This record gives sequence, structure tokens and C-alpha cells, in this order.
Amino acid sequence: MTVTRRQFTKVAGVGAAGLAMAWQQACAQVAETGEVSTQTLHTLLDAQGPRGIYEHQEEFERLRQAVVNSIRISNELRSFPLNNDEQPLTIFHRG
Repeated sequence: MTVTRRQFTKVAGVGAAGLAMAWQQACAQVAETGEVSTQTLHTLLDAQGPRGIYEHQEEFERLRQAVVNSIRISNELRSFPLNNDEQPLTIFHRG
């Protein structure tokens, strides 16, 4: 079966939008309760493919804690105060 560009875009767009909405839901849950629900985490996993090792409860709980930590770190980095007069620093290295 050949998939047209339009069909691919439609499927990829829905998947990306669903993943973005699930991530926003996870962020809202962490802000409200400090945890991510099982259903939201399953939605995030399913949007990326097979659940793999996360079918096991112990690994699933480790993933849940990692997602919560990732969201907290992201929020801390976003809230870091920046001086408006300071220019951004960009360094390029060629390897």
C-alpha cells in the first residue's frame, strides 16, 4: 500500500497533536497534584509506539517518576530569572 503525502501528514498531525495534548495534560497534573495519572502516561506511551518494558509495573512507576521529574526540571529552567540587558551566548564547535 502506498501512502500519499496528504495521508501521512494527516496521520502524523493527529499523532503529534495528541502527543502534545497528552504532554500538556501531564504538566497540568504535576502542577495540580504532583503526579501524572496512569491514563495520561499510557496515552504518552501509546503515541510513541509499543509500551515495551513499561508493561511491567516496576518499570512503569520508574517512568512515571522520570516524567514528573522532567516536568519539574523544565518548569524550574523556564522560571530562571534572566537579565534583559544580557545578550545570549552561542558557541559553535566544529568537531
